[in-house]
This record gives sequence, structure tokens and C-alpha cells, in this order.
Amino acid sequence: MATIATPAWCRWRRGRSAILIVAPHGGRRPPLPAAGAAHPTHADAYTRKVNDLHTADLAEELAETLAAGLIVNPEVDRNQLDLNRVSQVAARAPWFLQLIEALLDDILARHACAEVLFVHGWNVVQPKCDIGIGHALADAAAAHLHAAALTISPDYAAARLHDLRARCAQLGIATAFGERYAARHPNNCLQLFRAVASNGAASPRLNAWAGARRVQAVQLELGVPLRWPGPYRDAFVRAMGGVFGGGDGGTTRAATSASGEPQRVLRAAPRVEPYPALLAPPQSLQLYDAGSDIGLSARIDRAGPRGASGRVLLLLGGNRVALFLGEEPRGSTLASDGPYFTPAPDGFRLRFSGPALAAEDGSLYVDLEQAFAASRLCSVIVEVDFRRGLSADFGPASGWIAVDGVRRTIAAPAFARHGVLQHSAGAWSSQVVLSAAFGAQRALRVHYEFPGRGGVLHELTADGEREQTLPRLTVCFGPDRYTPEQLRIGERDPLVCRPLSRMAITRPLAAHRHARVTFGAARFTRDGAEGFGFYEYARALV
Repeated sequence: MATIATPAWCRWRRGRSAILIVAPHGGRRPPLPAAGAAHPTHADAYTRKVNDLHTADLAEELAETLAAGLIVNPEVDRNQLDLNRVSQVAARAPWFLQLIEALLDDILARHACAEVLFVHGWNVVQPKCDIGIGHALADAAAAHLHAAALTISPDYAAARLHDLRARCAQLGIATAFGERYAARHPNNCLQLFRAVASNGAASPRLNAWAGARRVQAVQLELGVPLRWPGPYRDAFVRAMGGVFGGGDGGTTRAATSASGEPQRVLRAAPRVEPYPALLAPPQSLQLYDAGSDIGLSARIDRAGPRGASGRVLLLLGGNRVALFLGEEPRGSTLASDGPYFTPAPDGFRLRFSGPALAAEDGSLYVDLEQAFAASRLCSVIVEVDFRRGLSADFGPASGWIAVDGVRRTIAAPAFARHGVLQHSAGAWSSQVVLSAAFGAQRALRVHYEFPGRGGVLHELTADGEREQTLPRLTVCFGPDRYTPEQLRIGERDPLVCRPLSRMAITRPLAAHRHARVTFGAARFTRDGAEGFGFYEYARALV
């Protein structure tokens, strides 16, 4: 193989099998400024792509398991150099395509056909693998309908990829063909492996091999649990070893039980099957139990005409958080783990059982990559019942929440969606939103926009609901100018909010602007009474 001048940060090696593993986005980027620092005002700082964390080490593990060739970018930020973009590679990293060609030439000298597996990350906290082959497919049998657009042959889809999906299903890993990432963009490097590539001039050799069906190329978009160290990743490596490691010198670590069946991923609880009756999205539940010092915010929303997205956020005391993010681009409910909202007498039930990302400091989420990098996988179970109280959207909730097997009992007032106590922000600049429960018989919600717009307080009691205009808001800060230490609403009988925890995010606004948002659980006082709930302080960056 000819000598190729590769940068020092690129890791690569030959393999013994017919497989080449490529991880182009395994680097890291500098984080956004820490809490309390001056934040950038230009939009690019907040629209940078997240690198595919843990794909570099996972690619090396797969290469070892499959005796495969390997090319890994473990260092360089994809926002600086994107090795999955044909235009950037051709202009700034021609060595990358030369290296792919050389390693494939080495494989094809020994094997009739080569397999190229690009390893990427999908930032859902679900054990999912989206298989990109140039076009979305309902199943492997549909490959012949779109053969000209694919980076594989229909026979490869019906055999190898069908087996991969079956093995993953046995292990509790969901797969699909391009439900979110089909790898069909002309600038995606996978497109170089189409039989008739639109940009084949970038690599005539790859294009020729693909046209002769001597190379089968696949993009694997892996959810967080399949990349982070733990049982889900172990299961995925077993699935890959069982399917791709059976020939051409590959080794396999596929584990089986005494009965010969593949071992399923160990879960926090028995796998949750879809309930026969689910409340249509959007649905949500929000509560804070002062006795257990745990907050819960769970919701499921529509995502596009056919899809759904879901979130479960736990506030675990201090700034510790556990977060689940999920999406089903083709389904109205989230498969397997939930969250599920099911009807119950005079209310509903919330159920969730699955993985989440646990972080010691929720304020890191102002930069998603920074927060993900500092997080570990944990298991979460939520079993909470909500009953109608003063309204259909405010009432008592009871049940339990477990994190890594440690259970906490829940008994607290809770807020459900679509009531006056849940505000949906529109086109705003900066705002404060508060939801406070003073026991089961009184609830307050404040929405205050600033500067100069004033606010409204909604109060819900057994006598009904009333609204009051609030002319004054006072916010007291500590070292972090984006995180309030106290909010004081109104002049007479003020509502005082003292945050107990915080999570920080960056939220997009209109006209390419962004807001720095801090939210969490809070203690409230008014008229000598004490209550608990949530605060959100959102400040536009100008």
C-alpha cells in the first residue's frame, strides 16, 4: 500500500477481514463560556454541530471485534473539518479519500467484496440504530424499488442488513432504514459509494468499485445508549459481531444464553409494551416533591405530520439531573420505553422505563456537547398517577421514581398540560415563567416579559381562577448574571421565588437570535405561606 501523508491525529490501521470501519466525527469542540461568563452574541456559536461522542472508541472496539480496517478522527472538531462532507474533504483533506481507497484496495486484493461501515451518533437517549444507505426504506424487501439510489445492493439489504436488524431486535435495539438519517445528501461521503454517484469525480476509484458492486457502504447512526460504555453498547457490539464477524477472518464476541438465544440488554424493569390506550400528544406532567427533593418534567409532543418526540427530565437535588430524549419520526408514540400517558379514572398515568443521561451539573446543558460529555448512562423508572384537583390541569400526583434502582416515593401537587398554569411562549425577547403550588388548594402561575412589558399572575383556588396584572419584577443575581438567586413579583404581598436547582440551555429565537434559559425547582413564599414549583428565567442575547 502506497505511503499516504496523514495528519498525526488520524488513527488508522489495516484489518484482516473484508470490513473497513470509519468514524469521521469522533473529535471534540471547545465549549461555550461557563456559567456567569459573557456569552457570544453571534449565532454561529449556538448553531455549531455536536460531535459524535464516543464513536471513536466504539469504532476501535468494533474494528477489534470484526478484525476490520479502521480510520478514526478522535480529536478534530467537525465544525473545523467535517470528514463526512465531500466538498470539505476534496478541498482540505484529500488524504482522507486516498486512505479509504488504499485500505479498500488492500481488502479487495484479498476479498471479492468490501464492506464500509461509517459510525455516527444520533443524540437521542434511546437504544436505536438508524441505517443509512442512500434512501429511506420501510424494510429490506423494498431495497429493489430504490436500487439506483442505494449505496448497497438489494441482495445485501435482504441478507446482511436484514440479519443485523433481526439480531438487534433480539437484543432490544430498535433499527430502521433511514427514518431520520438516510445518507442521501449529495455532499455526504456515503454518496461516493452509489453505483451512479452524482459527485463521482471526487473519487473515480470508489465510484468504479461501487458500480461493480465490489463495495457495500452503510452509515450507522447510533443513539446515545449504543455509544456510551454500558450494557446497551455491549449488546450492539455483540449484534455486530454475530452478523459481520462470522467470516473472512473476523472474530466475534456475540454472547448467548444457555439456551443458545442471544442475551437481551439488561433493563431497569421488564420491557414496557405499548399500552392499548394512549393519550394523544401533546401531553405533559410537571411536579416537585419537597420531601423527596426530586423534580419531574415529562412530556410527549408531535414531531412533524407523523412523528412524536418525548422528554423525561429529573431534578435530583442540587444541580444534578437525569435526562431522556427520544423521537419516533414515523410513529405517533415513542416505542418501548415511553414516556406513556394513559387515561385513568379522573386523570392519567405516566409511565417510563429506560436509559437516561445523568449529569452532576445541569448548567452544563447551555452547551449540549459539553453536558453530554460529562454525563453517564443511568436507568430510570417513573410510575406516577395524576388526578384532577382544582382543575383538569392541577391536582395531586402520587407514585414513585427510581434511578439506578434507588426508589423515591412521590406525593405532591402537579401541573398538567393545557391549563392556564402552563404557558407556551411565543415570539418573546426575555421572560420569567413561574409555576407554584401552595398545597393542593392553591396554585399560582406568573408570566412576565421584559423589559417594559409587565406581567400577569394567574391564581387558582377552590373559588375559581382570577387574573392580576403585575407591574413590577425584581431579579437578584449572584456571580452568574444569567441565574437568578431570587425573584420578587409584585409590590404588596409579593410572591418571592428562591431557586433550589438549575439547568441551563440555549434556546433559538426568531431572526437567528438566541436566549440563555435557566430553569429548575424553586421554593415560593407569599402571604406567609410556603409552596414549591418551578421557575424559568430566559434572557435574550443581543
